[in-house]
Amino acid sequence: MLHPPVTRRAWRTALVLVSSLATACGDDPPPPTPDPPQVALTVLEGNSAGTSLKLSVTVSGCEKVATLNMYDRTTFLKAFPYGSGATPVELLASDIPYANPLVGIAASLSLTAEVVCDDGRKNTSLPQSATFFPVARVVEDPQGAQVYSTPLAIDGTGAGMTFLSCAKTTTGGLETMYRHNSAGSGASALQVPTLCNASTVITPRHAVTRKRWVWTPGYGAFAVGDDFKISSRTPIDLEVEDLTVMPNGDAVIRSVPGPIYRITHDTADGLGIGVTRWKYTREISVGDPIGDLVVRSDGRVLAASHIAYSENRSDVIVEELDGGTDSAGGTLQATRIIRQLFTSNTSTPLPVGSFSPDGSILYLGFALPEDKSQVLACVATLDGCEGAASKWATGVLNGQVKQIATYANGNRVAAATTQFVWLLDATTGVIRNRGGRSVDANGALHVKFLLPANPSSDLFFLNGPAAQGQTVTLPVELVGVDQSSGSVAEGRELFRYQVPVSMGAAFDDTGRLWMRTGLKLLQLQPSSQYRSARP
Repeated sequence: MLHPPVTRRAWRTALVLVSSLATACGDDPPPPTPDPPQVALTVLEGNSAGTSLKLSVTVSGCEKVATLNMYDRTTFLKAFPYGSGATPVELLASDIPYANPLVGIAASLSLTAEVVCDDGRKNTSLPQSATFFPVARVVEDPQGAQVYSTPLAIDGTGAGMTFLSCAKTTTGGLETMYRHNSAGSGASALQVPTLCNASTVITPRHAVTRKRWVWTPGYGAFAVGDDFKISSRTPIDLEVEDLTVMPNGDAVIRSVPGPIYRITHDTADGLGIGVTRWKYTREISVGDPIGDLVVRSDGRVLAASHIAYSENRSDVIVEELDGGTDSAGGTLQATRIIRQLFTSNTSTPLPVGSFSPDGSILYLGFALPEDKSQVLACVATLDGCEGAASKWATGVLNGQVKQIATYANGNRVAAATTQFVWLLDATTGVIRNRGGRSVDANGALHVKFLLPANPSSDLFFLNGPAAQGQTVTLPVELVGVDQSSGSVAEGRELFRYQVPVSMGAAFDDTGRLWMRTGLKLLQLQPSSQYRSARP
């Protein structure tokens, strides 16, 4: 039966009244849903190298935290127990997924912390970025002061390990060399007789004398022993161009003006100046050095030079000297004209170069137009670098070659341009970079130092900003290169680590590479460890 509108309105009013009475009699509405917990993740050091990555997690809004999970992007890394307040947590080096193309080595991470309360509520922190480079060991510099990150040298192994570095203690003050051990005790200091800065070279410790030569281009050199005392130094007016060490520990030095000297590693005159065993002066004294001196197994000293006879004619020569200490010491035994250079209307190019470890080959890098280069391998004992006197010549390489070094026991040659590193087969000159692509410095950085890990097949290099006029810039990036096995092994980038401050690197007595950055000394993992994490 249909009801009139008035009746229908009355029914609706009655239904509302009944509903209100039912509510008043105890049928309560459901309680409001609690807010999710709040999670804050803190990366204690955004860019770090170490054995673990230290983090802190703070949770509020949970009676009790049931689960705390750490993620990199969407990849689960590890679960941690949660205490209270700001809880410290650590990701071990082995927890990082380096094989992920988005991660790599050094690891580029985007971390989040997921928290689940005991009542099932959960939430995730905002992502936090982190760069982490895994190393085997960390030693804090006990000196507590910033010394130069380079030069760096390491003596000994294990608990007996010591580190050598330099600093200027006061503006305009004396140069100081420091030595401290890995146990954290205070450093010993030694005032040195010459400049010690970012361009200083510390030679490997001699197997017999246990001494190192320390030299700075354009300045002097001195020998320092295991007792951390200076045993010899060069004459005050001798400016060093380059230096190599003889089998008995003496130094063979090419001076800036050109003459070559042999200086003893010890002295008996009470003045600390080493004995000059001999001095060789070329009849044509004008010339530019090419690469470093090398001492052959027969004691002969080889020196490569660029001799300009006119604006558009010059020779690349190798001089062979008797390196002995008798009356023949320092005498010229042979001169080879490795390459004659001619140009039509410009000055002849000054090549960069390096000898093979045994001195049999001279590798020469020549700049070509349009920022290109070519590397030649010339027999150091024959004239001409043609026919039998030429081992090989590369094709055109991108960039102008600035450094050449051999590694892998002389089986590979690294040619570094301003920003690119080319890996060459020492027998054929064939490019052995994976895919034929160079390994490069990052962005606008320049390749500063090649660090061949002889006798292994690993290669490392340090990169830094371009020099500012005469001001030397320090490295900020370390790149490691390994190669596959076999006679046609290819080299590839293994890791890359960049810091906001400067860094230096050197090998210890076992051949492991150490890095100094800030107040930390870091022993890298064996390359096999990095290789297994990033096959």
